[in-house]
Amino acid sequence: MTTTIDRSTAPLIRDIESINLPLIGEYFLKNGVPLYMVAGGEQEVLKIELLFDAGRWTEPLRAVASTTSKMLTEGTVNKTAQQIAETIDFYGASIHTDASVDYASVTMYTLTKHLDHVLPVLQEIIYQPIFPERELVTYIQNSSQRLLINMEKVDFLAQKIFNEQLYGRNHPNGYTTEAKDYSEINFKLLKDFHQSRYCSGLKMVFASGNVNESIIAKIDNYFGGLYAKYFSPNNQNFTEVPASNVFQQKKDAVQSGIRIGKKMVNKLHPDYVSLRVLNTVLGGYFGSRLMQNLREDHGFCYGVHSGVSSYLHDAHLYITTEVGDEVVWQAVDEIYKEVNRLRTEMIPGEELRLVKNYMLGVFLADADGPFNVSDIVRGLKVYELKESFFYNMIEKIKSVTSEELLQLAVQYFDPGSMLEIVVGNNPRN
Repeated sequence: MTTTIDRSTAPLIRDIESINLPLIGEYFLKNGVPLYMVAGGEQEVLKIELLFDAGRWTEPLRAVASTTSKMLTEGTVNKTAQQIAETIDFYGASIHTDASVDYASVTMYTLTKHLDHVLPVLQEIIYQPIFPERELVTYIQNSSQRLLINMEKVDFLAQKIFNEQLYGRNHPNGYTTEAKDYSEINFKLLKDFHQSRYCSGLKMVFASGNVNESIIAKIDNYFGGLYAKYFSPNNQNFTEVPASNVFQQKKDAVQSGIRIGKKMVNKLHPDYVSLRVLNTVLGGYFGSRLMQNLREDHGFCYGVHSGVSSYLHDAHLYITTEVGDEVVWQAVDEIYKEVNRLRTEMIPGEELRLVKNYMLGVFLADADGPFNVSDIVRGLKVYELKESFFYNMIEKIKSVTSEELLQLAVQYFDPGSMLEIVVGNNPRN
């Protein structure tokens, strides 16, 4: 019997009632480092991510954390950078290194059947890099060249000034690496930082995909025997620069970069989730108010975005876009207009329902597959949060009201408390 589908009638749109995470396994390596396992998927593929206390908060000088991270794959005691790349490619694996404000990570994707071949390479990259001089010089030259190119971009300059003004030039969140920072990088700095923060700074491990206790035992064999200890952040007395409005002229620029924002509460604060909803209404998705106003109604820009960046010790709200020089101040005024609307008018029920469904759809996609779930688990564990936080966040998104969001907008979204950065060639008259 053939079933006829009536394609003239759209299918019903159903609300997302619940989002469930799979079982999260928790183990401890022999050195006491926690390992979180997310098993699932039909493919014989595995992701292993190791987190280290080696982010910006821990570096002795600017750019040390990022340079150390990127140099890990540039040569070890037994392998050159080319040999490392050829070995990893031969087995169809990939290794990625990164250093953020709060931590550094080394991530490997591999076929499960090749794990015994690539785990020793991963261990060698992490614990036996030699930071060869030629590769270090090349990295610094390439990074310096990229910096010179970025310094010609108005959006990059706006972000740079925004971070400096908001946090201060010496704060881990506040500085943008400069050419002079690279001139102070040397082998000894990298070696000492690596010894203290990688060889002794393993914080936690995440294994996801086609993973079982046998694989956990192999990971423990390679990474559980080395001493690990918890490092508290390198707390210093940073001077916060008072918020202000800054215009920096960029001659010959045809566009202006705009960045507006302020300090905000981070993921640990009870208002955080509701503020995420409020931000989504403002500029957190393609159908947001800022997109409708600046792009659709006025044609000022291709895109405009707002977000809440949460760190372990800080957080901030930002609004960012690029517009033509001739309309920059009209765009700034329209941004404040939309911010003020949130503080004076309740969000209509249908608009709020749309935003909630959008956010829940994003979380549903984020929870699809073990690799994505592992990212969710990392986002919880680095803040020392339990899985219940994820479920509470979903329920808060579903239950928050227009009245609550109006009160939060009044409390947190005062334009008079926001930092305004504009980089371009058209100063306000």
